[in-house]
Amino acid sequence: MMTSESEVETLEAKVASGTAVLEVSTMAAGGITKQESRETDLFSNYSTSAEGSVVASPSTDSFSTLPEHDSSDLQFDSRDLQIKVDNPQKHLETLETFVTFRVTTKTSRPEFSEREYIVRRRYNDFNWLRQKLVDSYPTHIIPPIPGKHTLLAQLDRYSKEFIASRMKLLHIFMNRIANHPILSCDQNVHIFLCAKPAEFAVHRKNHGNVFVKVTDSLQNIVGVYTPKRRHVEFERVRDYCISLREKLLTIDKISNRMYKERQDYLCVLHQLHPIFTLWATSEPELSPVLLAIARAIEANATANQKLLDSTTSEGRDYIAYVDAVKDALARRDSMQAEYEMTVEELAKYRIEKDQLLGISNGSTMSQSWSGSLWKGESRDEKLERLGHTVPRLSKRVEMLQDRVECANENLRSDLERWNIERRRDLKQMLASMADRQIVHYQQCMRAWEEVLAGLKLDDVASNGNENTTVKIPP
Repeated sequence: MMTSESEVETLEAKVASGTAVLEVSTMAAGGITKQESRETDLFSNYSTSAEGSVVASPSTDSFSTLPEHDSSDLQFDSRDLQIKVDNPQKHLETLETFVTFRVTTKTSRPEFSEREYIVRRRYNDFNWLRQKLVDSYPTHIIPPIPGKHTLLAQLDRYSKEFIASRMKLLHIFMNRIANHPILSCDQNVHIFLCAKPAEFAVHRKNHGNVFVKVTDSLQNIVGVYTPKRRHVEFERVRDYCISLREKLLTIDKISNRMYKERQDYLCVLHQLHPIFTLWATSEPELSPVLLAIARAIEANATANQKLLDSTTSEGRDYIAYVDAVKDALARRDSMQAEYEMTVEELAKYRIEKDQLLGISNGSTMSQSWSGSLWKGESRDEKLERLGHTVPRLSKRVEMLQDRVECANENLRSDLERWNIERRRDLKQMLASMADRQIVHYQQCMRAWEEVLAGLKLDDVASNGNENTTVKIPP
């Protein structure tokens, strides 16, 4: 993913250890709740999404879930635009409850007047930014953001796990944009990162989605018209995305089944531990062995709980990225379809014009009156109309052809960048999944090896023969 691996790993460790605490900020009617804070900045003190109201936030240092950037970070990070999303805060207002995230930006780009910005944005703001990028750059691959909560998860939308997961994905989304040479220079991204709450609210209100209707119409073109000229390279990418999506769905399905089975197994382990403990009290001779088994069961339960807590939805989240690539391909196809439709329309009008020029004046006059009450369009009128329509369509065909060629180049460059990123992401995701499983089974095996080692030592002590021992691997 387009962010440092250390940040993501530290975030996962924070979430797993339960340090991703979500603080709550409330607003009283007609006033602001006072909160004590020693180190709060001007921009992170307020929500950016509630019109006409501000919500005081608690201390920003008490629950950060991504590692803080210090001055030494800039020496090792050569990027000229660094973005970090962290510090979730829950805001309670009269009409709604929502969560904001702190967005910290460090940059050396000349278009930024300051070197560092700190603002607070809510989920709807991130969603607005992505939609603006889709509307402005339809032929680029726009990274996805985490989806809205489902109805089933409505009651759990403010849980620590849900907020931490959403924060991590928003952090990845912003860093993918920051590393994109085109998207990172967009004016809406600049406003999103720098604008104060009131300025940002005005910008969102006055700069609506102007291109939404145009984009929607382009997307609907493919539904009624299939491009005749298929680009082999893009068709190959589309087929690969379909295949990759199916494989990721299979991995996610298996992971979910394993997760449920491990939950059931954890319940069984919790039931076995007190059984062996009570058994040891009633069997003094077997007490050391039974207690050792109880400790091994407890260690296995702890290892299973850690594995369950470290389980991520990276596969499901990456499916959204694959869908974003498919959406970009579909938007390119819509432009191709519009170009081909315009070419066919131009060819039809040119044929009609040639036919009119080939008809003699005598035949035209004889057909000018066919007994109808309404006089039809004369030959000269048709030629005059076609004389304006054909040049206009010719210019439009040239414009659409240039747009399709630009779309192809934009998509090629993004696909090249995505292929490099995809290989790195999938390798990291699968390696992380394997590492978690290896660590889990090592912990479980170590607990049982300690029990076996104790039993062998007891057996040696009782028989007095060291040759009967069995070596236990370290």
